[in-house]
Amino acid sequence: MGAGYALVITPAFFKGSMKPQILRDYYIAVAESSRIGILLYNVPQFTGVNLEPELVAKLSEHPNIYGIKDSSGHIEQLSRIIDLSRKDFVVFTGSATVFSPALCIGAVGGILATANVVPKKCVEIQDLFSKGKMDNARALQNRLTPFAVAVTTKYGIGGLKMAMDIVGYYGGDPRLPLKRPGHEVQEELKQCCQSAKWDTF
Repeated sequence: MGAGYALVITPAFFKGSMKPQILRDYYIAVAESSRIGILLYNVPQFTGVNLEPELVAKLSEHPNIYGIKDSSGHIEQLSRIIDLSRKDFVVFTGSATVFSPALCIGAVGGILATANVVPKKCVEIQDLFSKGKMDNARALQNRLTPFAVAVTTKYGIGGLKMAMDIVGYYGGDPRLPLKRPGHEVQEELKQCCQSAKWDTF
């Protein structure tokens, strides 16, 4: 279908069995079976499985594993991954709350749920950083963080989709068993958009 890369989440059903060697063997098997490049996807707050930096570094040596989306939100872990992995291994943060700090320690960008709601603001942070305007990037990050917490962490997928609807995109309803938040949440998210002064999305 034309995809260049596949974002492959950690297997998680039998969490207790997901030891480093098991995860290494799994990702190697996927990488060697795939005709497109592989990006690791680490989101331990949802899976209960964490890809440790040392394991990521080992996996980065495989020629068909090109990078990682790390959504742990832990800057120390992100820093270790960047430091230990091969130099052309691309590291993205998946957490909008640490987007600017992640760029400062060497992440190449972000794959951010919040960007579904305020894509231009996320791109603006990246552009400001690229131009060396660190104070401006930090100021915009400080506006983005509480918004990202409200839209994703606090109200989850339902809140994210509702926020997309509020700003004029199409979010719609989440798949069951998740549900759309109630009217009071919609009002709170509208206020959050206004207080953050997202005048242009």
